Amino acid sequence: SEAFAKYETMGVDELEACGFVLVAGGLGERLGFSGIKVALPTQITTEEPYLSLYARSILAFERRVALSKPEKEGHVTIPLAIMVSD
Repeated sequence: SEAFAKYETMGVDELEACGFVLVAGGLGERLGFSGIKVALPTQITTEEPYLSLYARSILAFERRVALSKPEKEGHVTIPLAIMVSD
Protein backbone atom coordinates (compact mmCIF):
# COMPACT_ATOMS: atom_id res chain seq x y z
CA SER A 1 0.00 0.00 0.00
CA GLU A 2 0.97 3.60 -0.29
CA ALA A 3 1.07 3.97 3.50
CA PHE A 4 3.39 0.96 3.87
CA ALA A 5 5.78 2.36 1.25
CA LYS A 6 5.79 5.74 3.02
CA TYR A 7 6.62 4.24 6.41
CA GLU A 8 9.17 1.82 4.98
CA THR A 9 11.02 4.72 3.36
CA MET A 10 10.95 6.61 6.65
CA GLY A 11 12.36 3.56 8.46
CA VAL A 12 15.11 2.96 5.92
CA ASP A 13 16.14 6.60 6.21
CA GLU A 14 16.63 6.10 9.96
CA LEU A 15 18.37 2.71 9.83
CA GLU A 16 21.78 4.21 9.13
CA ALA A 17 21.60 6.04 12.46
CA CYS A 18 20.72 2.87 14.37
CA GLY A 19 22.73 0.28 16.20
CA PHE A 20 21.70 -3.05 17.65
CA VAL A 21 22.49 -4.52 21.06
CA LEU A 22 22.12 -8.24 21.59
CA VAL A 23 21.80 -9.21 25.25
CA ALA A 24 23.44 -12.62 25.13
CA GLY A 25 24.36 -13.41 28.69
CA GLY A 26 23.95 -16.80 30.22
CA LEU A 27 23.41 -20.35 29.17
CA GLY A 28 20.22 -21.89 27.89
CA GLU A 29 19.96 -24.42 30.71
CA ARG A 30 16.48 -23.34 31.79
CA LEU A 31 15.40 -23.88 28.19
CA GLY A 32 16.83 -27.40 28.14
CA PHE A 33 19.78 -26.30 25.99
CA SER A 34 23.38 -27.00 26.97
CA GLY A 35 24.99 -24.10 25.08
CA ILE A 36 24.72 -20.32 25.06
CA LYS A 37 21.28 -18.87 24.34
CA VAL A 38 22.24 -17.21 21.04
CA ALA A 39 23.24 -20.65 19.72
CA LEU A 40 19.67 -21.91 20.14
CA PRO A 41 18.22 -22.90 16.78
CA THR A 42 15.59 -20.53 15.39
CA GLN A 43 13.76 -23.35 13.62
CA ILE A 44 13.89 -27.12 13.42
CA THR A 45 14.49 -27.50 9.69
CA THR A 46 17.61 -25.36 9.26
CA GLU A 47 18.83 -25.22 12.87
CA GLU A 48 20.10 -21.71 12.15
CA PRO A 49 21.08 -20.18 15.51
CA TYR A 50 19.69 -16.87 16.73
CA LEU A 51 23.08 -15.17 16.36
CA SER A 52 23.17 -16.02 12.67
CA LEU A 53 19.60 -14.82 12.19
CA TYR A 54 20.41 -11.48 13.86
CA ALA A 55 23.56 -11.04 11.76
CA ARG A 56 21.73 -11.86 8.50
CA SER A 57 18.98 -9.39 9.39
CA ILE A 58 21.44 -6.59 10.06
CA LEU A 59 23.33 -7.33 6.82
CA ALA A 60 20.00 -7.16 4.96
CA PHE A 61 19.30 -3.78 6.59
CA GLU A 62 22.73 -2.56 5.44
CA ARG A 63 22.03 -3.67 1.86
CA ARG A 64 18.61 -2.00 1.92
CA VAL A 65 20.08 1.31 3.10
CA ALA A 66 22.89 1.10 0.52
CA LEU A 67 20.35 0.56 -2.28
CA SER A 68 18.36 3.60 -1.21
CA LYS A 69 21.45 5.83 -1.00
CA PRO A 70 23.61 5.50 -4.13
CA GLU A 71 26.04 8.10 -2.74
CA LYS A 72 27.12 5.49 -0.17
CA GLU A 73 28.43 3.29 -2.99
CA GLY A 74 27.32 0.17 -1.16
CA HIS A 75 29.24 1.02 2.01
CA VAL A 76 26.89 1.11 4.97
CA THR A 77 27.74 -0.29 8.40
CA ILE A 78 25.15 -0.78 11.11
CA PRO A 79 26.84 -1.62 14.42
CA LEU A 80 26.03 -4.68 16.51
CA ALA A 81 27.12 -4.90 20.13
CA ILE A 82 26.90 -8.22 21.92
CA MET A 83 26.51 -7.98 25.69
CA VAL A 84 27.64 -11.09 27.55
CA SER A 85 27.66 -12.01 31.22
CA ASP A 86 30.84 -12.61 33.11
